[in-house]
Amino acid sequence: MSTEGREESYLRKQAWDYFQVHAAQRLTTFNFYVVISSVITTGVFATFQKDYQIFGASALLGFLLILFSFTFWKLDKRNKELIKNAEAALKFFENSSNFQDAGEEPHSVKLFLREEHVTNAKRANESFFALRRLFTYSDCFNIVFLTFALVGLSGLVFGIIKIWSSPW
Repeated sequence: MSTEGREESYLRKQAWDYFQVHAAQRLTTFNFYVVISSVITTGVFATFQKDYQIFGASALLGFLLILFSFTFWKLDKRNKELIKNAEAALKFFENSSNFQDAGEEPHSVKLFLREEHVTNAKRANESFFALRRLFTYSDCFNIVFLTFALVGLSGLVFGIIKIWSSPW
């Protein structure tokens, strides 16, 4: 194998390893976020009980849930950028391969290019209705981030109302 071939093989492996690391990191980070947010949400709902006496707990837990939702959302955006970098490199190597495409559709072994082509074709035929829309990982993750942030906001507002209305 020539020096150029070894270098290309090395760069292809580097791009794949980079992709794997950041894709796994994205899912691991999201899983950790869901666990920690679920625990905090349980605490927020516990403060909604009628005889709960620690008035500031709901506000504090709500604020933490909003903070964690924002922080993990930003981490997810960064992980997505890193994954897109690796995908661009892998698409470059797929484009330089000798496998012939079938018309406009990339060859079946060009996984990243083919997935992009198929996704774009599906998006072109999307319905206006949200339930029939193609959802990406980011779309789904963002729904979860927003849901937990809204629970945090309700906990924060509830806690502030309880503090202001308490007789001290």
